[in-house]
Amino acid sequence: MLITFILIILGGLGAVGYYLVYIRPKFDPVRRAELFEKQGMLKESVIEYRKVLENRPDDPTAHYRLAGLYMKLDEIDQAIIQFEELLRIGKFTYEIEPLDVQKKLAHAYYLRDDVEKAFRGYLEILGVYPADAEALYHVAFIALGQEEFDFAQKYFDRLVKISREDFEVLFGAGITSYQNQKTGEAINYFKSALALRPNSDAANLAMAFALQRKRDFKQAIPHASAIADRAQEFEVRYVAKRLLAFLLVQSKKNDEAVKGFEDLLHTARENESQGEIMLALYDLGYACIKAEQVNKAYEYWNELYQIDKTYNEINRLVTMLRREMDGGYRQSRDDFEASVMDRIDDWSTGAFPAGFIWEICGLKSDRSLDIKNIMVTTRIGVAREVESEVRLAAGSGDRLEKLLKLDTENFRIMASRVVTKMGYRVDQILQTYREADGVDFMATSNATKEKVLIWVRRWSKTMVGEIPLRNFAQAINDIKAKQGIFVTTVDLTEPAKNNLGKLQKVMVVYPGELDEYLRGIL
Repeated sequence: MLITFILIILGGLGAVGYYLVYIRPKFDPVRRAELFEKQGMLKESVIEYRKVLENRPDDPTAHYRLAGLYMKLDEIDQAIIQFEELLRIGKFTYEIEPLDVQKKLAHAYYLRDDVEKAFRGYLEILGVYPADAEALYHVAFIALGQEEFDFAQKYFDRLVKISREDFEVLFGAGITSYQNQKTGEAINYFKSALALRPNSDAANLAMAFALQRKRDFKQAIPHASAIADRAQEFEVRYVAKRLLAFLLVQSKKNDEAVKGFEDLLHTARENESQGEIMLALYDLGYACIKAEQVNKAYEYWNELYQIDKTYNEINRLVTMLRREMDGGYRQSRDDFEASVMDRIDDWSTGAFPAGFIWEICGLKSDRSLDIKNIMVTTRIGVAREVESEVRLAAGSGDRLEKLLKLDTENFRIMASRVVTKMGYRVDQILQTYREADGVDFMATSNATKEKVLIWVRRWSKTMVGEIPLRNFAQAINDIKAKQGIFVTTVDLTEPAKNNLGKLQKVMVVYPGELDEYLRGIL
């Protein structure tokens, strides 16, 4: 009887175990959703996550994963709804960070072509994470595209410190500086961009124009010449050759300039481009006069006159030049009658419109956006933050107190956000000797892409001494990290401070700095 009873119990336990392990998961919508997603059945996975939200409408994981599925399905509007709801709920896990959600929402706005909302979203991110490269990139380029050059400059200046090896960023920063009349800065940015892509037509052309503005014609010539020799597109090759010819004029190499303009004319004729042919003939007249080849100047202008008598007052220019040739060209230059020489400086300096490089650089937006109000709101917010800095500092210790009181899991989440705000990407959470005291991260610098070890310690009843710092320095060497950052809620002892200079790879983030990083996220 007893044996029978035991067998019944064991059988029952087995049935329960079988149900829990094999049967129940099949009816769990979360497990079913995960399984469907692995199998590529995205729409079926969406249905299961919606079932989860029917019972738990504030479940952050369900909202987050559902948003991701909608993005994969290219249902951007539905994804935005889920991201917005997730931010409204305000519940996050270690898997789901506010910064990640904000960035994905801003990106979704951008994909929906709601650029104003994307712009606002990225600006809000920068209010809390001022070193976030993705947000800086979008704010800078959107503002630049809308010709808000002063506003864009601030964000490009911050972005280039993080993305020093990004050609697009350096080129955008150069164009912004050029438009803001910061020619020296523009040249430096273009130089860095060309170090990454020496054969870039756009960067070489921009550099040539910047050096021309600086009146460094000798340095500008090689950049224009490089494009003139290799550019495949006729329009690019024509602009480069014309710029090169003008640089030769401005370098007082007049005979070479004439040859340059003649080459330009030949190029235009090969392409059968009537507008460019007439422009080259017009330029050649002045170039020949500069080189004191007056007869050739008359021939070229007369040819242009035969094509179009109204082109840039060519009828008047031909008449003036003919009169001067008949009366003795050099003599006519000393009298008070109108002369073609009176216009030659205007021809040279006005060869290209002031905004020429901006119009052709490819960074100008083809549509006008309403971002001015967003920019004004941002400026006001920054001003208020500066004005209230002293007032806020009085209660800043509250953030550190809150950090000390967090449970282990939430402390890890907050520490990870601090690391992100510092400009690093968390790659791995390492095992920590005492988890209640802190958390260790293996991270990558957004600026240098180098491996960094970061220890975050929340101590309250002791100070950081020499031994913890030496142990940290040893750990940095053990994992072959480039640098180590020790983040602490307490100060260092005097011996530790004195010894810190000997630990070259160790950088300390003190309580005051940590408190600033916590602002806006705790």
